[in-house]
Amino acid sequence: MFKVFAFLKRNTSLLTHDEYRAGHVGYHCGQSRRLKNIRGYLVNVWSNTSFADRVGTDLYEQITRNEPRDFLDWWDGFPEVFFDNHEAWLNAMSVEPNRATADGLVVDPDWSLADGPVLFDPVPDRPGEFKPCHLSMHEHILVPVERQERKSFKLMQFFKNNPNINNEQVLAEYATEVSKLPGLNGCILNFRDSDQAAAMRGFYGDDTWGLSDEGIAHRARFCAMWDGAIEFHFTHSNDFVSARGTLNDKLTTLESAFFDSVWYVEVDENLVVMPNRTPPPNYYFR
Repeated sequence: MFKVFAFLKRNTSLLTHDEYRAGHVGYHCGQSRRLKNIRGYLVNVWSNTSFADRVGTDLYEQITRNEPRDFLDWWDGFPEVFFDNHEAWLNAMSVEPNRATADGLVVDPDWSLADGPVLFDPVPDRPGEFKPCHLSMHEHILVPVERQERKSFKLMQFFKNNPNINNEQVLAEYATEVSKLPGLNGCILNFRDSDQAAAMRGFYGDDTWGLSDEGIAHRARFCAMWDGAIEFHFTHSNDFVSARGTLNDKLTTLESAFFDSVWYVEVDENLVVMPNRTPPPNYYFR
């Protein structure tokens, strides 16, 4: 499975955070969900309530360390998109006949992602371009996600590894313990690919901003903040507070040893295409 986190900053000259949310989820997703052979698509938008306010100052200070203060200035939302492999991702923009008309199935002339430069942070002096930060992620499903028919509490735990710790150690030791949190409705560990351009190269043209010197430097500054992220799903924020209390001493000890920094962002998850990791059928599907 080829998984991409696409961190996107809104067009701040035109849109508030909530207007961005409405534009991305309300319209843009209706177009981008039609990417060829997409196997899963959800959009995370940071919540208007801070993590400290949600769980209380005491717990926030206990489990947060060296949080980058400008982290949320870099993005308003990040889609997670799933494809069978890298090649499928690169071919995702291929247009397929999928609109039924009196003449049969035809290519939809109205399919367009042209709202991107208006919805997202535009590139000055590059009309029609915005600033993407698409990153390839390696996921490990610790607890399969079971989504309820209601809004649940989703928390992203971002972390920066201690230089003496590698991903295999995090997976073997920390992931084993954190997946024991009671009340979990799902837990997925994601490591960022060391190749910061893996999801950009070939999907965007070589002459676009994302692969320019400025775009590469922008992505490097953002990636320097973190090495991975864990997705936690709970029914309610109180369930996380209660669960963390049962394992807090052990997890805090591990986090102090494994991570130079660790912090949390509550996100509102918008499920657009249910992730399907089963083998694909041998025909075009969506």
